[in-house]
Amino acid sequence: MRAYPLAAREHNAQREPIALTDEQLTHFVAAGYLPLESSLPASYHRLIFERFNEIQQSYGHFGNNLLPLVPELGELFDDPVVKGALQTVLGKEYSMHPHRALHANPPGSPEQSFHKDSYWGYVRRVRNHRPWWVMIMYFPQSTPVRKGPTAVMRGSQHLNQHPGSYCKPASISGKAGSLVLIHYDIWHRKMLNQTDLNRYMFKFEFTRLNPPVACDRGPWQPLTRNIKPDLTPVWKSVWDWLTGRTALQATSQAQSVQALFSELGSQDEWRGIRASYELSQCGKMALQPLLDALNTNRRGYDEKRRYSDNGSLWRDDAVARNAAHGLVNMGRPAVKGLLDVLVNGGARARKHAAFALGEIGHMSATSGLVDSLRDAEVHVRVAAMEALGLLDCTAAGLDAMLAALHDPASEVRFDAALSLMRATTKTSETLRARCVAPLGAALYDTNRYVSGYAVEALERIGSKAALAELLPFLRTSRWCAHTDNQRPF
Repeated sequence: MRAYPLAAREHNAQREPIALTDEQLTHFVAAGYLPLESSLPASYHRLIFERFNEIQQSYGHFGNNLLPLVPELGELFDDPVVKGALQTVLGKEYSMHPHRALHANPPGSPEQSFHKDSYWGYVRRVRNHRPWWVMIMYFPQSTPVRKGPTAVMRGSQHLNQHPGSYCKPASISGKAGSLVLIHYDIWHRKMLNQTDLNRYMFKFEFTRLNPPVACDRGPWQPLTRNIKPDLTPVWKSVWDWLTGRTALQATSQAQSVQALFSELGSQDEWRGIRASYELSQCGKMALQPLLDALNTNRRGYDEKRRYSDNGSLWRDDAVARNAAHGLVNMGRPAVKGLLDVLVNGGARARKHAAFALGEIGHMSATSGLVDSLRDAEVHVRVAAMEALGLLDCTAAGLDAMLAALHDPASEVRFDAALSLMRATTKTSETLRARCVAPLGAALYDTNRYVSGYAVEALERIGSKAALAELLPFLRTSRWCAHTDNQRPF
């Protein structure tokens, strides 16, 4: 029997989370990643490495069972460095995604191509510029460049187009206990391991549950280090959102709306992204052109589910996607027009309108988003379901989320469970009580991630009735971390 690292547990219990500095947060917002070093002792990282080095020889692929297999790994997320970084970017209310992955890079393993991860098979959702989702990658052993660390493309987190030469690669190398906090959508890859030693990386995903609140950080400051492409309007917008500055200041610049509009579909995607944010600052004169741009491509969707993105489909949604981000940055004045598009637009327009309404977060969108959960197009239902979960919860919204737990598309059910889990942080005890039985049934959904978020939602509700649904499920699904092929009893 192996001993639990109680020293790591005591270390974490005695320390407060360490928030990111303004300089660190600025780097994360612009570059899309931030290297960190765990404050846990070297003995902890050595234990994690040795444990996984051992079980690699005795298990097959254990998928999402990292934490029940080696519960010691959970101490990493109470490390004040890790917790402080996550709280800075996601707020104090955040959730760990049920998907967890070990990425082994043994000697001789080929390096990957640069790619974006999916959100468990998502090609249907619109990727957020605002960091609602992040990942932590953790290296328990010393990982110099020769040992094949992860590489990221600096500043590529907002690009759906393959970054090519636009962005510079950076390798995440460092000593044992090195971590990197990344925007979920950054382009990255596994590098070539040129040694005869094993390299492990653990990847965990986290999502914000509520919009940011105002904090005492100052305004956006220009970068001290050059990052290309220059998406300063996007970076400033993300900073303002993270720090609670939501009121967009329209500029009096005399830039031509028509000239900016023509850039939305640029062959260089970053130019279109930048133009969308500059359009949003032009006030009322840019509102209708941006709304019209949502309907630029009226062809329906026919792509199959994919688990990573190589950028091959980036152009299909480019103009609508860029327009949607511009409308998000415009905020409240765009809501009425977006609600009209949600009813009368083409499939791509309806999807992006739903996304924008969720990001803006105004309660007047509730009824329209509820109606969109009956849309025949699954892409629209996915966007509407997640958007509804970003709004304050109403009785009508809650009923729609509960009904969506029975949607035939697993991605819609996943978003319904996530939205209900978000709702538990901001709704009344009476409304939470209505969720208990449906979430209890969702524990047994055929999709593991619907079940995973139902578990967390019931835990957060925490009532006697919620625990009565939850505990029997957990009791039968318990994994014994002391049992493996070498020690079966």
